[in-house]
Amino acid sequence: MRTLVVEDERHLNRMISEAILDEGYSVDSCFNGLEALELCECAEYDVIVLDIMMPKMDGFELCLLYTSD
Repeated sequence: MRTLVVEDERHLNRMISEAILDEGYSVDSCFNGLEALELCECAEYDVIVLDIMMPKMDGFELCLLYTSD
């Protein structure tokens, strides 16, 4: 299963990503909505762990853009 973690707080991003890796899943991570949108255009994810309040593009806007395709 391929997972994307989108969290602007680096420490929290790392903790979530490591916990998912420890369970044996593949993890990509990024720190803002624009980076996440670029990753979503290049790869398919089974799960996205998404923060709401982020710089450049918030989680709600990312959801709307990602699901409208």
